[in-house]
Amino acid sequence: MTDLRRSDPQPVMAPPLADEAAGAAEAAAVAVAQDGADKRPASRHFAMLLMAGALFSKLLGFVREVMMAQVIGASLVADGFRGAVTAVLLPLSILQNESVPAILVPMYRQWQRDGDTARRLTALTIALTGIALGLMLAVQALGLLWVDAMVGGYSAETKSVTLQFTRIMALAMPASVLLNCLAAGEIALGRSRLTTIRASILNLAVLVGLGILAWTGWVAALAWSFALAFNGLAICGVWWMAREGLLSAAGARPALVIEAGLAFLRALRPLLAIPVAEQASIWVERLFASRLVTGTVASIDYARTLTDSAHLLISQPLGLTVLSRGPAADARAQADAITRPVLAIMLPASVFLVAFAPEIARLVFARGAFNDAAVLLSSEALRGISAGLWAATLGWILIRILNGSGRNAASAAILVAAYTVNILANLCTGLIVPDAWEGPLLLGLGEAARGLTLLIGTVLALGCAGPVAMRVAVAAVPAGLMAVAAWQIDLAWSGMIPRLAAGSAACAACIGLGLAVTVPSLRARLCGLAVIAPGLRAWIEGRRSSHGNVR
Repeated sequence: MTDLRRSDPQPVMAPPLADEAAGAAEAAAVAVAQDGADKRPASRHFAMLLMAGALFSKLLGFVREVMMAQVIGASLVADGFRGAVTAVLLPLSILQNESVPAILVPMYRQWQRDGDTARRLTALTIALTGIALGLMLAVQALGLLWVDAMVGGYSAETKSVTLQFTRIMALAMPASVLLNCLAAGEIALGRSRLTTIRASILNLAVLVGLGILAWTGWVAALAWSFALAFNGLAICGVWWMAREGLLSAAGARPALVIEAGLAFLRALRPLLAIPVAEQASIWVERLFASRLVTGTVASIDYARTLTDSAHLLISQPLGLTVLSRGPAADARAQADAITRPVLAIMLPASVFLVAFAPEIARLVFARGAFNDAAVLLSSEALRGISAGLWAATLGWILIRILNGSGRNAASAAILVAAYTVNILANLCTGLIVPDAWEGPLLLGLGEAARGLTLLIGTVLALGCAGPVAMRVAVAAVPAGLMAVAAWQIDLAWSGMIPRLAAGSAACAACIGLGLAVTVPSLRARLCGLAVIAPGLRAWIEGRRSSHGNVR
């Protein structure tokens, strides 16, 4: 068993801040997958359960984003809500996401061996919740100063809405950390109850808040739904685990609480660089996005709702599979086997998203309050992010190979470098001071630069830069064909649905071509079908002919 208190960081991709709760399943699954080869089959099964929960919550989150686009669009209320989420969750970054599972799971295993789990888990939960309570009080006390630091470019009216949301949503800060701690305790026991339902409950609560807002016009319903969901689930979590004997009142002794808190903070030190770099990147992006036209902050998050599908459907499952298998005998061969199909799929798909971003944004979001301006902002952000989506998707998988081989210091350095490039790109955006409508595109390109840096750093660390560059060159051929097809479709069709239908068909054809060229086993199967097809066609024609003669 790996003791993460003495090892290098275990990098885990954190989710977009607006979907903070939805990332718990992946972080916990990674912690379990890294907990030893002797438990590998059970870990793989448990990871699949967690991923199923994450898939459901992400689908629910997609519904939430579509409904939010319809009810509040890319307005100052939408920007205020996103800004408040950043203001509330950013101070908690080191106590959430991967930090608690990565540290607490191995700690809990040790407590089990010592026979002191309930008391120790209670003490650590109280310690971390106490830290979160202090951070909540600081956010409440700083008020407008804190909002100004997060989204200083907002107008006075948008800042007022953001401050109102922040003061209400900050009430969820202690409950959020408490839930994360309890969920990590359940993960250590092989359970996924809190981890699975947490994001879904939050998404449902926000949907209820949107319904109340649409019905009554009460804007604060969004913030209260957020706060009540966390606090209600935290109360249920404490009751469930106390009833099952997993928590003990004896753990509330001050000396034990202080000891548990200090032990956690000592174990946290190797993990600090990644969340600090990540949250700094998010802060810089929000700060400069707030200086652009109203709706920019919300539009970037709407675009991420679409691009996150690549992580959910490709990076996360393949990455967890790599981790569950343990160190590879030949990491470069493993990387090459993964690179071929991922590039064949993602390069044409990225070109498709760049070319048809306005149509996609209009089809998914353009109803209700989501007007033409919001479509423009979201489509430009989608174009920028999609330019590097193929690299980010592959990079997040390959970095798991580094994790699986124990090269965690290299993984951490690559991730910090990627976030640093993202920060520098966003700083350049702020210095350039582009036209308000170009801002989302440039901020999206900053995220694309992060994905490219992640991929380049990973292939250099794995020593497979040459082979991967060759695979990119090969996959660029069908991607180029996709670009030509998009150009011709733009000239030939004007309606949204015909353009999207033709573009989707072209993208599917280019992906099929890419897979046939880059994946030898698939190419052999396709060749076999090509040999069989003429005979099958002749047989069908013969059957038709004989059927006609009988008639």
